[in-house]
Amino acid sequence: MMISKVSTFIVTVFLPIISTAQVLFEDNFEGDLSGWELNNTEAVTIIDSQNPKQGNALKLTPNSNVSALIKNSNQWGAVSVEGKMLFPKNEHNYLGFIYNYKKSIKREDFGLLYVKGNGSYIRANPWRDGNVSRLLYEEYKTNLKEDQTIKIGKWHSFKMEVVNEICHLYINDMKRPKITFDLFELKSGKIGFQPRVTGGSVWIDDIKVTAIKQSSYKGENIPNIQYEPDSLLTKWEVLGPLTKPNLAIEQAINYGDPSIAIGGENLRWENFKTDARGALITARVTEYQGENTVAYFRTSLVAEKDKTVTLHFTTTDELALYLNGKDSGRVYRDGYISKGNDWNAWYDFWKNPEHKGRKKKISLKKGKNQLVIRVRNGQFASGGFFVYMEK
Repeated sequence: MMISKVSTFIVTVFLPIISTAQVLFEDNFEGDLSGWELNNTEAVTIIDSQNPKQGNALKLTPNSNVSALIKNSNQWGAVSVEGKMLFPKNEHNYLGFIYNYKKSIKREDFGLLYVKGNGSYIRANPWRDGNVSRLLYEEYKTNLKEDQTIKIGKWHSFKMEVVNEICHLYINDMKRPKITFDLFELKSGKIGFQPRVTGGSVWIDDIKVTAIKQSSYKGENIPNIQYEPDSLLTKWEVLGPLTKPNLAIEQAINYGDPSIAIGGENLRWENFKTDARGALITARVTEYQGENTVAYFRTSLVAEKDKTVTLHFTTTDELALYLNGKDSGRVYRDGYISKGNDWNAWYDFWKNPEHKGRKKKISLKKGKNQLVIRVRNGQFASGGFFVYMEK
């Protein structure tokens, strides 16, 4: 008698784990605006898009500084913001993407990338206390061409990813960003939208905010620019902001004094970090809309012997120079005299003849020399400069 054996096989099926990203906010504007913070209720309104598929939309109308911020979005951390935009008429208009917005009693600061409707391009334009600064970031201007061109009267998809201080902006194509920007210093804050200060309106719709852990794009920076901050003067200290210029600071000759007495108060020099390009963003310190418009920056220049050196500047501020306590003249913002009025401060000013700034000769004495630079905000938009010293 034969006994048959039956073998039993247990098959284990592994099902994929489906991870649903957390949706933090949605609005198709078929209701009210209770989820938004508006700084100009007359300029931000819900309208009928006259498109049955689209329904209602949010209209942002230029009227000085207009913004629509999403409530509590400063508590969400890294996010992806998706939606649609439309420029209804061929006129000067843009949609600004606000991120890391912070407002205090004294000032209002936020990162901003914008899409120009009737020009079909992107620019970086962070705001610092109401001081728009696109002139400091002109290398980030990105033209939208061919099938990516912005068409007036047509809805276009967008996505903004914000992780700490890094912002990626996608237009039409949601797989590869058109621009990656990491030069705004704040790492958290509210998100929202802004129309142009003057000009035509822009519409947005179908806003969806999702929590993310990291950016979906892992490639090289866009645009991929190799900055050389080590070639520039990047070791600086700052004192300010102040309401007016101060002779005691300008005439000081003892380099290294940690503080100076002004109006019965000892004000300390603090380390000031340049950005990744080597730029001193002066609008981080000075007030553009307030009374504290003046700040001083200083650095040490060491010479092995008495000699004359040439400094190169590119600036959106007008600078006053003081070397070892003596007035060494002024450096005017780029475009002040040059043909074409190129007001931009360029990162490659010291080696690119098309972007050359201004030169200033100074006489160094043997040993340490103190160079102090005074800036005054509230006059011109942007607030920043670069310095290079010929070797």
